[in-house]
Amino acid sequence: MQVQGNYNLLFRSGLRKDFRDEYQRYAPEYPGFLKTGSIDKPEFEAALMTGVSRLYELGDGEPITYESAVMGPKVIAVDREFGLGIMTSRKTIEDDQYGKMRNGAKWLAHATRMTYDYRGAGFLDDAFTGSTYKGYDNLGWCVTNHTFINGAGTWSNALSPAVGLSVGGIQAMEDLYQTLKDHNGDPIVSMFDTIVIGNNAGDLNRYYQIFGSDKEPFTAENQDNAVKKRHSNVKLVISRYKSSLRSWFGIDSKLNDAHFLVRRAVRLEDDMDFNTGAMLTKATTRFMIFGVDPRGWVGSNAT
Repeated sequence: MQVQGNYNLLFRSGLRKDFRDEYQRYAPEYPGFLKTGSIDKPEFEAALMTGVSRLYELGDGEPITYESAVMGPKVIAVDREFGLGIMTSRKTIEDDQYGKMRNGAKWLAHATRMTYDYRGAGFLDDAFTGSTYKGYDNLGWCVTNHTFINGAGTWSNALSPAVGLSVGGIQAMEDLYQTLKDHNGDPIVSMFDTIVIGNNAGDLNRYYQIFGSDKEPFTAENQDNAVKKRHSNVKLVISRYKSSLRSWFGIDSKLNDAHFLVRRAVRLEDDMDFNTGAMLTKATTRFMIFGVDPRGWVGSNAT
């Protein structure tokens, strides 16, 4: 409980009004790489399907071969509940000369915002290990050995070797997009339209050099920037809340199958404890973060 002894400065006049207890915040970042929405059930279920790939050559009078569509494994996501409260004694609130101890709802609303962004960024930090978030094949989101549900071999959406954001890294990422296949192992069209980086000044500068310069960066030949010509409207998302500063991702927003779904929007509630007279303020929310099909993402776990 917040009691008078911890906040005695608030009971004397003469302090400046600006307590520096709030700052200008960045806009929410997780909607830049997770598809947001709401859900009215405690869990989400999804599955992938694929049809047949190619026709068989028929001889004269030969009967047709019949094949069935293939159903992939079911992916289940379950929401999690989060909450926090602030408990302040009545005397503390009554004697506060600056009204700061009535800010519980504002502080909790901020804490909710931070929870959303840090948890969203956790999806990026986990993408290469799959410790928490796994796709349809029970593997990490960005790995080199994804499986097909109706085809032989594997496919990759992680740069190997991992390289930092650079012209070479972008070209390696383009190569993976160009070789992307469906669950029958047939080529499909996909290319990134979003780049996600960490809070790294070097990568931010490299992004603007690669996608903003008419001439190819980091070279002396002063030749045309072919990367910019191929990708003229790439969206930049900076994840300031993820732990890895150097990992980066390309996302094809049309194929993006990573989600942030709210089961219960943040709920702020006030009450009073009958025995102590303390003011209780709490915030709760329920949401889930998950992904099903990693196609459309390519990541590099650069260090």
